[in-house]
Amino acid sequence: MTKPYILSGPDRDHRAGTISLMSTISYDPMAPRPTSPLLIGKYVVHRKPLARTPMMVYMIMLGNVVVGTQISIPSIADCDAASKRERARLAAVAEAQTARDAKVAACDMKSRATRSKHKAANAARAKEAA
Repeated sequence: MTKPYILSGPDRDHRAGTISLMSTISYDPMAPRPTSPLLIGKYVVHRKPLARTPMMVYMIMLGNVVVGTQISIPSIADCDAASKRERARLAAVAEAQTARDAKVAACDMKSRATRSKHKAANAARAKEAA
């Protein structure tokens, strides 16, 4: 259990309820820790214990995708920022895919035009030979 060392004297008034840096805490690594998801604002945050430490990893979820991880409990602003980053990343991926699709379509059109020219030339040669 934590045994706080609280200073006595004139400094105690503005440090009421604080724990000294010399505090100790006992940690039982075998004790079960909560792993249920949290609801922070409109965001679901999964938590997972870090092995051999008393800390937890908090994973900010957007649907079924982890959009951010951190050690401290995330605030709504942290969740908003992670969600905004993920949406921007998805928009950039969609834009790049659209550009690739346009490039492939242009190459396909060019190859079709070339094939039709070759086909017409071959038909003209076959007509002359006949």
